[in-house]
Amino acid sequence: AADAARGPFVGRDDALGQLRAAWNDAASGRGGIAIVCGPPGIGKTRLAEVFSAELQRAGARVLTGRAREGEGVPALWIWAEVMRRLAATPGGDEAAALTAGSALLDPDAAQDGGARTPQHSRFLLFDGVARALVAASRTRPVVVVLEDLQWAGGESLRLLEHLAFEVAEAALLIVASVRTEAAPPPAALERTLAALRQQPRCTEVTLRGFSRREVAQLLERTIGRPPPPDLTSELVARTEGVPLLLREALRLLAERGDLRQPEGVRRWAVSLPARAFDLIRRPLERLSAPCADLLAAGAVLGREWPLALAAAVAGAERASALDLLDEAQAAGVVEQAEATAHWRFSHALFQEAVYAALPAGRRARLHARAADELERRHAGEPLRVVAELAHHRHQSLAVGDPERAYACAVAAAARAAQLFAFEQAATHHAQALDAIDHATPVDAERRLATLLALGEALGHAGDRERRRRVFTEAWESAIALGRPVDAALAAIGFCDIAEWAPEDDEALARLHQALDTLPAAPDTDDERAHLLTRVAYLSARRDPAHAERVAREAVALARRCGDAGVRQDAIYALHFLLAGPDHLDERDALGREIVEVARSAEVRDATHITLLDVACDRLLLGDAEGARRQRALADEIAGSVPNPRQRWHALVYDGGVAALEGRLADAERLGAEAGALGARIQHPYARGVQRALRAIVARVRGDEAEVLRIFDPRLPIRIGPTQWVQAFAARALVALGRREEARALFDDLAKDGFRAIPRNIRWCNTVVETANLCADLGDAERAGELAALLRPVAHHHAVLPMAISYGGPAARALARLAELRGLADEAAAHFEEAIDAAAALEARPAQAQALV
Repeated sequence: AADAARGPFVGRDDALGQLRAAWNDAASGRGGIAIVCGPPGIGKTRLAEVFSAELQRAGARVLTGRAREGEGVPALWIWAEVMRRLAATPGGDEAAALTAGSALLDPDAAQDGGARTPQHSRFLLFDGVARALVAASRTRPVVVVLEDLQWAGGESLRLLEHLAFEVAEAALLIVASVRTEAAPPPAALERTLAALRQQPRCTEVTLRGFSRREVAQLLERTIGRPPPPDLTSELVARTEGVPLLLREALRLLAERGDLRQPEGVRRWAVSLPARAFDLIRRPLERLSAPCADLLAAGAVLGREWPLALAAAVAGAERASALDLLDEAQAAGVVEQAEATAHWRFSHALFQEAVYAALPAGRRARLHARAADELERRHAGEPLRVVAELAHHRHQSLAVGDPERAYACAVAAAARAAQLFAFEQAATHHAQALDAIDHATPVDAERRLATLLALGEALGHAGDRERRRRVFTEAWESAIALGRPVDAALAAIGFCDIAEWAPEDDEALARLHQALDTLPAAPDTDDERAHLLTRVAYLSARRDPAHAERVAREAVALARRCGDAGVRQDAIYALHFLLAGPDHLDERDALGREIVEVARSAEVRDATHITLLDVACDRLLLGDAEGARRQRALADEIAGSVPNPRQRWHALVYDGGVAALEGRLADAERLGAEAGALGARIQHPYARGVQRALRAIVARVRGDEAEVLRIFDPRLPIRIGPTQWVQAFAARALVALGRREEARALFDDLAKDGFRAIPRNIRWCNTVVETANLCADLGDAERAGELAALLRPVAHHHAVLPMAISYGGPAARALARLAELRGLADEAAAHFEEAIDAAAALEARPAQAQALV
C-alpha cells in the first residue's frame, strides 16, 4: 500500500549502477560501504528499498535499521533493529545475533566479566555485533541498510566506524543514507563520514533532482501516455525534480482534475504553489482540526508512534483516532508502520513541518503530556522508556517540574552508561544540567557533580574537545565552591596521559593549582599521585629534570597508595621521562614492574604503550629477539580483543618494524591502517606518525622529493620530533642538490655544540641523523663534536620509538664521521660493526647502506 501511494519508481540508473557495483564486490568477499547522500525528499529511502528488494530476490540477507530523530531514542536503537532482523532470518548464526542484539538493549546482557574498563566493554560489545554480522555473511551475503544516519546517536555512529574496519574481507555491504543540508553536519556525523570515506572500498552515491527526461518518464507512468511538454516543464520548474515534491504536485493536480486531459492544460494555466516546499505544507493545511491535533501529538512522539499513545497525548478516543489517521493517510501524510498498531509520517519532512508549526507553549505541554502518559503506561518498568521520558521531561521544562526532569535524565544517563553508550549518557547528563539550571534556587553542588559526570562520559566517548570544555567549567565551579578534591578530579579529567605529552600550558597550570589547594591527607593520596603524574608528563619538554623529580615523587606515592591504576600511570610517566640513552636498565626494571601491576589493574593502556617502548629499547640495543618478546607481551596485556587505542599503538610499532626490515609494502599497509584508526580515536599524534612512516618508506626507496613533500622544511613543526624532522628533511635537500638550504638547517642544529638536541627519547636517532647530515655536507670541522657525542652509544641503533623511525646503527654514522676526518682505520672498524649490527637486527636496508 505504501509503495502504491508513493507512485512508480523511475530513473536513478546511475545510482543503482554504483550500488550494484559495490554489491558485486561485497558478494565476492570484498566488503565495503555505500553512502547515499542527498537533500530531504530526494528519494534516498525509496532507492534503498528498491535496491534491497532486488538483492533479496537475488538471495542476499537484507538487514535494515532506521535511525529516529530526537534525544528520546534508546541507545544503539538502529543496530538493535539490525540485529533483531538478523536473529529472525533463517540460515544465519541466530545465537550470536541474539546475544549481540540483546546486549544492545539490555544492560545485564551487555556486561562482560572479562572487560577491564568501560571503553573496553563497549569495544567488546561492538565487536560482538561485528562478529555476528561477519559470521552471517559466511553462509549468505549480507547487506546492512542504515536509513537516516544523520539522526543516529554518537554511539551508533561509533559502532558503524568499528564495523567499517571489519568488512573488508567479508561478503557484507553497508548502505547508509544521509541527509545533506546547507548547514554543516554535526561533528560526530562528520567524523564518521570521514572515517567511512577513508575505507578502501567506499562508494558515495549523491542523489540530485530528476532530469527533465526522468520527470517526463514519471508523468508518463502516472497518466499512461506521453505527457505534454508544457506540463513537464512546469513540474521541473516548480519542484526542481525533487521526487517527494513531484509526488505531492501530481497528487494536487490529480485532485483538481488537471491530469484527466493534460494535453489541454497550458503551462501558464497549471496552478502550483510558488515555493516548492509549500507542497509539503499544502496537504497538512487541508486536514481537519482534530486530525491536525492528532498529528501534532504524533510529531512530538517522533516520526513513528503507537496509535494508542498518540491518541492519549492528543486527548482523543482510540477509535476516532483511527478514523483521523485514515484522513491523514488519504492525504498522503502518514502510513502504517511495520509494527502492529503503529503509524508513521510518510516522510520525515511532514513530521518536521508539523512539529515546527507548533507554538512553543503548546509544544512543551504536549511533551509534558507524553511524559505523563509514558510514566503511567510503564509504571512497572520505567527503565524501558527512560530515554524517552528524559527527552520529554527535558523538552517540557518550561511548564514541567525540573526535579522530575533531573531524576529522569540521571536515570537515563546511568542506563546508557550500562550499555556503554557514552555519547547518549553525555546527552542525558547535559539534560540534567539544564534541569538543575531551571530549578530555583540552583543547587551548585549538584551542578558540579553533574559536570564531573558529564566530563567522565565524554572522556569515555572519546570526545576530547567537549571533555576539556566541561572539565574546565567543573574546575571553575569547584574553585568557586571551595571544593579542592573536586577541583583535583576536574584537573585530572582534563589531562589524558595517553596523548604522548603534548604541550598543554592550560592543563599544566590547572594541575599545579589543584596540587596547591588539595589538602595533604591519606584519603587524597590517590588524587595527589594522579596530579603529580600528569604534571611530570606535561613538563617533559619544558623542564626534563624537574619532570623526572616529580615523576619519581608520583611513583613513590603511588606505591604507598596501593591502587593499581594510580601506580601504573605513575610508572608509565616515569618510564617515558627516562627514555633516551642514559637509563636503559632502570627503564627495563620499570617495564617489568608495570607488567605485574597491570595484571590487577582495570585499565592497561599505559602498560601496553610502555611494553612497546621497552621493545624499542631492545631494538636500540640490537636485541631483535628481546624486542619480539616484549611485542608479544604487549599483545598478552591487551588481551584477545585489544581496544582501538591498543590496536593503533601496535599498528604504529609494527609499521615501523616493517620499514626497518625493508618490508615496504607491509609498512605502507600498516601505516594506512594506523592512519585511519588514529583519526578515529583522535590521537593528537596520529597524523604525524603516519607522515613519519611515509617519509621513512620514501627514504628507503630513494624518493627524496617525496620526503620533502611530506616534511616541507619551510613549514614550522608544531609538535613531535622537531630536530629529527629538521635533520631528515635537510638530508633530502642535500640529495636533491639544495645544499645551501640544508646547510642552514644543519647550522641551526649545531648551535651550542648540538646541545639544543634534547637528551630524551628522540636523542639517539636525532644525533645519528644529524651526524649523517654532517657527512653528507662534508663538514669535517663539526664531525669531531658529533663523534664525541656518539662514541658512548657506538653500539646502539638509532631508534625513535612510535613510529619506529630507524636511522641505522650508530656505528655507521661514526664510520662516516671518521672517514670525513681522514681516520681510515677507525672508519673501517665502524663500518664492519655497522654491517654486523644491521644484520643481527634484520635491518636489510641499513645493512645495504653499510655495505656501500
